[in-house]
Parts: sequence; C-alpha cells; structure tokens
Amino acid sequence: MNNFEDLKLDFKESLEKLNNNKTKDELEKTKLFKTINIATPQLWLDQWKLNKNNELLKKYKKIMAIPDPNNNNTIYQLLIMSRNAYVPPNSGDWVDLEEYGWKIQYPFGWNSDPNEKTSNRVRGYIFKNEEKKIIVISIKGTSAGLFGIGGPTAEYDRLNDNMMFSCCCAYVDASWSWSKVCNCHSGITNTCEMSCLKKEALNYENSYYNQLMDIYYKSDNIQQLRLEGYEVFFTGHSLGGALASLSGLSILAPVVTFEAPGEEQFAKRIGIVDRNIAKEKYKELPIFHFGNNGDPIYTGKCTGITSTCYHSGFAMETKCHVGRMYMFDLDKNHGKDPADDKPDDDKHDDDKPADDKPDNDKHDDDKHDNDKPENDYSNKDPNKNIKGKNNYTPISSSSFYRKSKESPIFLINKSSIDEHQFQLFSKRLYEKEEEKNLLTNNVESSLKTPTNPGKLNMLHHRVDYVINLLKKWEGPWPEESIQDSCIDCDNWEFQEGEGDEGRTDPIPPMNH
Repeated sequence: MNNFEDLKLDFKESLEKLNNNKTKDELEKTKLFKTINIATPQLWLDQWKLNKNNELLKKYKKIMAIPDPNNNNTIYQLLIMSRNAYVPPNSGDWVDLEEYGWKIQYPFGWNSDPNEKTSNRVRGYIFKNEEKKIIVISIKGTSAGLFGIGGPTAEYDRLNDNMMFSCCCAYVDASWSWSKVCNCHSGITNTCEMSCLKKEALNYENSYYNQLMDIYYKSDNIQQLRLEGYEVFFTGHSLGGALASLSGLSILAPVVTFEAPGEEQFAKRIGIVDRNIAKEKYKELPIFHFGNNGDPIYTGKCTGITSTCYHSGFAMETKCHVGRMYMFDLDKNHGKDPADDKPDDDKHDDDKPADDKPDNDKHDDDKHDNDKPENDYSNKDPNKNIKGKNNYTPISSSSFYRKSKESPIFLINKSSIDEHQFQLFSKRLYEKEEEKNLLTNNVESSLKTPTNPGKLNMLHHRVDYVINLLKKWEGPWPEESIQDSCIDCDNWEFQEGEGDEGRTDPIPPMNH
C-alpha cells in the first residue's frame, strides 16, 4: 500500500474514533440542518454566464442546494443565528450552536476601532459548518435608537432603514419632523426624482449593503470555500433580513429572512432586480421570507401618523418582497399562549425518549440529503397542516436556551429590556402621557403575548418573540405565497429628472 493509501486509511480510522467518542445525541444534532436540491434558477444561470463566472456556472449547472423551508429545525437554527447577530461574540446573551456543528468563522462590525470601515456599522457573523459544508452569513437588524438607548449602531441603523424602505428619502408628509436622508424630493407633494433616488441608493455614505458587498468580495476565503464545495446562505432578522435578501440577490445565493421589511423597491433602485424582467422570474428564486401576520413591519403596515414607526422616526413604507413568503397566521395557532408555559428547572425536553423526534429530521448520510432537484418545495400535503400532523415540531427548548426563571416567553437580557422600554416610551409619547408614567411601566408585562394575537403589535416583530412563537407553534406550517400584485409607494409619482440642484452629491461608487 502506498503512502497516499496509508494516509487515507489513517484519516478514516481517526474520523471513526472521533465519531465513536461522540454521543449518539451529539451526532444526531449535527444532522438537524437539512438542505434540499432544486433546479438552479435560470435567472442565476444567465447571470453567471453573462459575468463569465465559469466556476459557479459549472458547479450549479443543473442543481443547487438550499435550506429546506419546510423543515422546522433548519429554519430554527437560522433564526438563532439571526438572533445571535444582535449580541457580541460568545457574550452572556449568546446562544451557542457549536453542538449543532456551527462555529464562528468571522465576526464583522464588532470592532470599535474608528479606522475599521465597518466599525459600529453593519454587524453580524459568518458561521461555518464543516460537517454539512455550509457557510451562513447572519446580519444584525435594527437596534432601537431613542432616548439614548439602542447601542452604537442605532444612528446608522435608522439611516439605512429610512434610505431602503421609504418612498422618497424619508420624506413622509408635511408634518414629518424627522430629518430626510437625501434631497430627491421635488418640493411637490408625493413627487420624487427617480434618477436622484437611484444615485443616492447606490452611493449614500454608511450604506450597509455596500459594506456587506465589501466584506464578501474582499473575503477570498468565502469565495474559495464556495468553489471548493461549500454552500453559502444568508439570513437575518428585520433590517438584517432585508440586507440578507439584497446580498443573496447580488451574489446569487439562497436566503432565509425573518420579519424583514419589503426590500423589492430598494433592490430595483440599486439595479439588482431588473424592472424589465417579469416578476415571475424572481419568484422562482430560493429567497424565503418568514414572518407573522401580527407584525406591522413584515406586513408593511407600520405607516401613517398613528404608527409607532412614524413617531420613532422610521419611514417604513414598503411591503413588497422578492421571492417567497411564509407567513404564520397567529389566529391559527392551536396551542396555548406561550406566556402561560412556565419553564420547569427539573425536567428538560432533552430527556424525552429518542424516538420522540419529528419525522422530517430523518436524513441519509449524504451531505445535502437529496440527489435530485425538488422543484416544488412548497408544503402541499394537507395532512401536514392539521393539529397533530403539522410539519412543525419544535426541537427541545433547552437545546438552545439557558434555563431562565425570569420569563417564560422571552430571553430577558439588557438588549431585550432596552428595546421593549423603547417601545413603551414611543407609545406613551404618542399618547402624551405624563413622564412619571413613562418610567414606571412594567417592562416585563410588555413581553407577554397580547390577548388578541392577530392584532398588529410591534412586539410581534421582535426576534425573541419570533423564536418563542416557533418553539410553541401548534398551528399549520405556513403555506408558501407570492406577492404577485404587490406595488410599493403607489401614491407617489416618480419623475425621471435630475433632482434638486441642492441635493447632496453622492460619494464615488465602491468597486467590487
């Protein structure tokens, strides 16, 4: 036997020894993230061909692996990564996923050095799973920024929100008291200069999208890993979800978002969605937007003078998404209110018998589970959408969470309390209640699930609420839908002029 064969044998024996030292539970957990193969979207094949990207064209000539949007454990792990994007690496608020095979490859935006371009700007993590050969880029969403809370990114978060999701430079109406983010408004009510908007969208200072493109294209390691067989996925919550979708559209990679505002309009303005290509082409892309019908951000209803967004300085005026929607209907949740389910410190879900596992978590030994494309990956089996047979069986809660006696529904930490206090402040501010009442509200009571779950409520947007919603969900898994007839800002007129003479000149475009 030659040296090469000896080396392969030694490697195999070492791997078997390593696996034998792992518990059965540890080995099973690394298989909980499921991908499926689909026919590669023609739109992406055409783009790779146009860009002469022969390596990716060859890799994805017929099929590509994507996260399974109907697998509860897969979606849940991506949601946890989206949540972790809000907290510093391995901090007290961190939810560890190493036992599921995920390790931090690279954190970005957490350095406070002012000389670093992404310092206190766009934040998140690049996770790597060597067992599954997957890279996930998780992007932080908006941190509340009122009354001095929200952290060092709050100012830039709001800037990007208002640039990306407003109709025209965050000019809402004549009574809008917050600053505009660009000068493309024509001076005429609900009229905006489109050529100006396009330039500003591409080049505005502190653009999180541009920063993310820099991070990706200047990271040879990620691109090389993709060529070597790794899959690259994007995920994020809220603003982070919209940025994940824009990133996936740019580098042609699958995306899963949570409670993301509509990003289609901004994607058109920066040119990554072609207005001349039929919308049907884009609905074929593996971009999945998860949310619930009680979230005013996800549904595009946090608008108008009575909304929390308006009085907090956020011009969240878009509702249209690129790709596919998976909306949880809160009124169809057959289970009890998660707020009534108090944790038991003496019993853990991990102690259930080994056969108490969802059927959709049984995998073969292949890296991406399936050898043939599953072009129709929507959930069409009616038997999976009734109580007792639904396609969502939450994994054990204690697998992801440290035990907590503080709240049965949310992870209670400083960021949670700060952001909920922000919601209370803004609500009371609008209702013009006395300042002493602002400061004496019971913050923890605001964390409870509202009595009427179908009512629009900003708490339904919070990432911790969404985590607990999925953990306790006993309704039908959401059916896939497409926003075929969705139109953003249909009450605005967009002119193809040069814009106001006094607008801020855009900074030079970034080269990738």
